[in-house]
Amino acid sequence: MTPKELVNGAMRRQRPERIPVMCQLANGHTILHTGVHPIDYWVDNEVWADCLLQIRARYDFDGILVHKPARVHDILDRVVRVDYDSEVPTLYFSDGGRVECTRDDDAYYKGGEDFHFPAIEDLDPADLLGWAPESYVAFEQSKATIGISDPDQLEDHHFATLDRVLKKAGDTYSVHGEVRAPLDHMLSITGMETGLMALLDAPDKIHQILEVTTGWSIALAVAQARRGAAAIKVSSPFAGSSFLSPEMYREFILPYESKIASAVVELGVPVYTHTCGAIGDRLELMCAAGISGIECLDPPPLGDVELSEAVELLQDRIFIKGNVDPVNTLLRGDATTIRADVGAILATAGPMPGFILSSACSVAPPTPPDHLKLMVELCHNHRM
Repeated sequence: MTPKELVNGAMRRQRPERIPVMCQLANGHTILHTGVHPIDYWVDNEVWADCLLQIRARYDFDGILVHKPARVHDILDRVVRVDYDSEVPTLYFSDGGRVECTRDDDAYYKGGEDFHFPAIEDLDPADLLGWAPESYVAFEQSKATIGISDPDQLEDHHFATLDRVLKKAGDTYSVHGEVRAPLDHMLSITGMETGLMALLDAPDKIHQILEVTTGWSIALAVAQARRGAAAIKVSSPFAGSSFLSPEMYREFILPYESKIASAVVELGVPVYTHTCGAIGDRLELMCAAGISGIECLDPPPLGDVELSEAVELLQDRIFIKGNVDPVNTLLRGDATTIRADVGAILATAGPMPGFILSSACSVAPPTPPDHLKLMVELCHNHRM
């Protein structure tokens, strides 16, 4: 079987001839271990796509997550100055905003002196980013908050990275697309504090916003599936118990992520949810969204999921992608730790139909490459 067939079989709750393995990597890890300049990584579709392909080859992963389908079209035309050689390379915009492209982490937005998030009552659901300066709109576009609700209105440049990876991976590797969850879009528009408080103080307005942002996610998910993505990941990092109660999950997450799942599954493409941290109390709710799989399942102390319990609950219902501890095993561990942890995970989840070995959450930037190579080697050599 090809790596793509292995991953695709597992996502359809089959038991392929060996357990597939693929991880999401922090941007900083890819930057550090490809030697690419962080500005090139942030602005150039070809550079970024080739970095993803290079990292897949380095670790012999069976698949590639293209966690944003493209860089922002003509972004350098919107920039007034580029500080390429500073300690933190930076792009400066005419409205005073800037994007700091760190050498070992994500890119970060810094607003000008007048930048502030709007009051929740001032947001117009028909123009949710109408308040924002051009630099912030561009930065949010880089996070795949594009503001288009019709997949047919998205243009080729919105998928330049995904298309290049799909072409180069061919039929050999499983290439996955990604969309932001509706709540994630919302928090980027309101600001974290305002948005979370509004869940309590202005729920009706939040529902209006989530209806709009759900349309954005559906359009981008459907378009990526149509272009050949083997699966769609819904990035929903703020839906764990550290942020929302199960009751709030049922109100503000489930109705909207269900719509994304339905739209993707209708196309015959698997869809899986990535939620970090403690989700042990909402696995049933996540399944109720109609998703095909769950990613992360962070183990203690990062989260609260005991893998044996998750396998018992989820097998024959959805696939699992996880759950090697990215901090205490892959980053801080040694060969002994990795062998023990990966061995226990493979023994627990390996027999279930529909398991993909992965780091629970993203692989941290300074994680030693040899640790990842050992994890992959252990998976490849595992016999069920």
